[in-house]
Amino acid sequence: MIRKAIGFPVLVALAAILISCGGSGAENGTTAQKQTLSLGLGNSPIFRVGPGKDSTGTQVYSFTYVQAAVVFNADGKIADLEVDELEVSTPNYDGLSMPHFSGWPGSPEPNITNHDTEKVEGKAPTTEDSIIAEVTAWKTKRDRGDSYGMSDTNDWWKQMDAWEALFIGKTIDEVETFYAKYTNDRNGRPLNPETTDPAEKAKYERMSKGDREVVADVRSGATMSINDAHGYVLKAIREAWDKRKPMPELNI
Repeated sequence: MIRKAIGFPVLVALAAILISCGGSGAENGTTAQKQTLSLGLGNSPIFRVGPGKDSTGTQVYSFTYVQAAVVFNADGKIADLEVDELEVSTPNYDGLSMPHFSGWPGSPEPNITNHDTEKVEGKAPTTEDSIIAEVTAWKTKRDRGDSYGMSDTNDWWKQMDAWEALFIGKTIDEVETFYAKYTNDRNGRPLNPETTDPAEKAKYERMSKGDREVVADVRSGATMSINDAHGYVLKAIREAWDKRKPMPELNI
């Protein structure tokens, strides 16, 4: 995949340069076959009550902003994609690597939780300098890497990579159909063969041997949902398709 070599920011920048240049490369005399590509940039914001409450019982709030950069081929199939999410919470959440937003400069100071004790230790400052420092320090889930804390061996970025690999070669319609078929209808997580949820169990047991092998393949890379309050990834990919723009013809 392109992004594995050059990364998300460079992929987007390169695509933007190609679109602005519009050159086909024909002037170099090559006769290689051309392939028409398009680039789409999609996003999906969601505001969440949670995760949880702090030690004083005060509600935690957060938002997640999903971004998807997707390259489509001439048949509308995904040739490459990169998904990332920015998740930000109020400072009373106890997650160590979670970016915070304490409020508009000059607003009432909210609770701040000590990450070691998981207890509220005071109030977060809301001066202009402190808020600028918070926003400047924000990191996406990919930037947070293994410090995100979802899994010691298969953190968010690895699971997102696995989902992306499954979507390569599919249209957005096929992606949505695939996801609906192989995930729990209630929470969007890949079907669990050992589930005690009657509805999930019934859905899995109706599957053919081949489909159960697909479930096992999906679960080998990802067990998280990408279509829930933690981030509506499918919506961002759909928007990338809807907003796609043609890239110049490339000699390949």
